[in-house]
Amino acid sequence: MSDYLFIQSQDPFTEVRTEHQFALAGQLYDAGHNVRLLLVQNGVTPAHKGARSVHFDKLLKWGVPVLADNFSLKQRQILEKDLKENIASSSLDTVIDALLDGEKVIWN
Repeated sequence: MSDYLFIQSQDPFTEVRTEHQFALAGQLYDAGHNVRLLLVQNGVTPAHKGARSVHFDKLLKWGVPVLADNFSLKQRQILEKDLKENIASSSLDTVIDALLDGEKVIWN
C-alpha cells in the first residue's frame, strides 16, 4: 500500500474542488492506503468545532489523520482548543518530512 499526504489549501465552503479531493482521500483510505490530510491557508476553516463540511467530517469519522497548519490557524485566529476532535496542529515541516519519506504528496 502507498502513503499519501493530501494538502488542502482551499476553503471547502467556497471551492467545490475540495469535495473531490476529500472524496479521493476517502477512497484511497478505504482501499487500505495510508492517508493523511494537512490543512493549510483557507483549508483550515472546516477544522473549527462549529464548522460543518459533510465530506471533511466524513474523513474525520473514518479516522483519517488530520493536521492543521499552526501558522494558518493563527492567521485566522483559530485556537487549538477550538479544533474538532482528532485534529492536531502541525507545521509545514510535515510536508518536507513526507517528501523525504517518499510519500505521495497531493496539494490542492
